[in-house]
Amino acid sequence: MAEIDEKIADFHVRLGRLEAQADTSADEKNDSWLEDLVEMGAALIALGCCYQGIGLPNHYYQYLFAAITILCLYHRGTLPFPQKIQDWALLLVNICLTAMLYKLIIGGGEPRPLAWLSYPTIEGGVTSFKISWAAAPGSGWVLPLTSIQSFFLVISLFALMIDLSLLAGLTTFILTLLAIPSLFSFNWDWTLPGLVLGLFSLYLQTGSLRSDKK
Repeated sequence: MAEIDEKIADFHVRLGRLEAQADTSADEKNDSWLEDLVEMGAALIALGCCYQGIGLPNHYYQYLFAAITILCLYHRGTLPFPQKIQDWALLLVNICLTAMLYKLIIGGGEPRPLAWLSYPTIEGGVTSFKISWAAAPGSGWVLPLTSIQSFFLVISLFALMIDLSLLAGLTTFILTLLAIPSLFSFNWDWTLPGLVLGLFSLYLQTGSLRSDKK
């Protein structure tokens, strides 16, 4: 009886291994060369549009968050794991494109909100004098906006990971408010097409994975 139980247990173990192998093979990307070409073409065009509209990332935080985001998408199976050389190239393009898009919400730099603060000074003698304005002591105060935006972004991502939707919504709203001043500095004639094409490329990549699982 014990021998039969061992054989049944061994059968279930082998069956579990076969199911795991089937799931792994289903997650592999199996696109045609035309689909790969469309995905890469859309991503590269989006990268060019974002470069014209947004410019290069201005802080290493943007590259860091972009790499973490894309690698997490590959790790969770949202994007199919790269199998060919062109797939690895697409991974790098995705990271570069995402880094540019992160510039929309972080990377506000170090503005000086009190730069207008000044006081009048009088120069010259009694008969000839002129009034000029000198910077006040607090006018050189620097606001580390990029660090503040990155902090709220980390809190938002952490809240989403542990399903705290209220906290995630609040921090995302604050992050949006902080990003509004820098949004006016971008060329949206190029930025908007870059956003659309970038999302379209990601949709094609995730769509290929869904079609493999059917």
